[in-house]
Amino acid sequence: MGSESEIPQHMSFLSRTRERLMRAVLKRGLPSNQSELAKVIEQASQDDIINEETEDMIRGVFDITQRRVADVMIPRSQIRDIDSECTIGEAIKIVIKYGHSRYPVSFEDKDHIQGILMAKDLLPMADQCDKKISDFPNLLRKPVIVPESKHVNRMLKDFQKNRFHMAIVVDEYGGVCGLITIEDIIELIVGEINDEYETEVEGTNITKSGDNTYIVAGCTPVEEFEEYFKTTFPDIDVDTVAGLALHYLGHIPQKDEQVSLNEFTFKVLDTKLHQINTLQVTVAAKEDE
Repeated sequence: MGSESEIPQHMSFLSRTRERLMRAVLKRGLPSNQSELAKVIEQASQDDIINEETEDMIRGVFDITQRRVADVMIPRSQIRDIDSECTIGEAIKIVIKYGHSRYPVSFEDKDHIQGILMAKDLLPMADQCDKKISDFPNLLRKPVIVPESKHVNRMLKDFQKNRFHMAIVVDEYGGVCGLITIEDIIELIVGEINDEYETEVEGTNITKSGDNTYIVAGCTPVEEFEEYFKTTFPDIDVDTVAGLALHYLGHIPQKDEQVSLNEFTFKVLDTKLHQINTLQVTVAAKEDE
């Protein structure tokens, strides 16, 4: 879930950005509060001391001081974990399918994370494909557990100081609610990072399959769906298209169940562990005026 080789390069870029900012600050005098500092940054950009990209990065640094881990983590429903009872061969297939460099290993459910599996550690095990991950306890790295209330800037410092790249996020009751990586935080500052496994495919979440039909990933943000289809849904407390469908269905659906909203009919194509993975969306044809 992120490229290790790119992180130091971005850290170096941040250091150079900090030096440029210090020159701008010394030129105008020390600001006494964050509002004055923001003005220094804006003026530095106007004076071409820093470029627009650098200005955005500095504002991104401000942003992470205001956010908590819960705001930026990968939510529980999107965690790609591996069951400890999986065989080595099955684990290798999961790594090939998703292409991440680290995977939480769970027992029974995501609330019981036993450790972190490095994809590269599976390579020497390829000749033992029939054995289970649980047969090799030393294969797993100790998981780092952090509260969802932790500030993002402190999380970044911990990543740097302790040299780990992933942490499991828990809520106030101790249940796993997500995970966060150093890449998630760096992307808040420098923009999206594609690692060596990722390929950029436009429209991955929404794919047209017919004249008026589309295949939509359940994890698609509602805002992305609304922007794609130029529509607006009622303001309800959900983040994803799957959450939207669940809200109006009123129960955990079975495959092929449908619900209609505005001009859209949502049909459940695939579910797993009480989650909607994929939907077919049919858009009603507009009547001729």
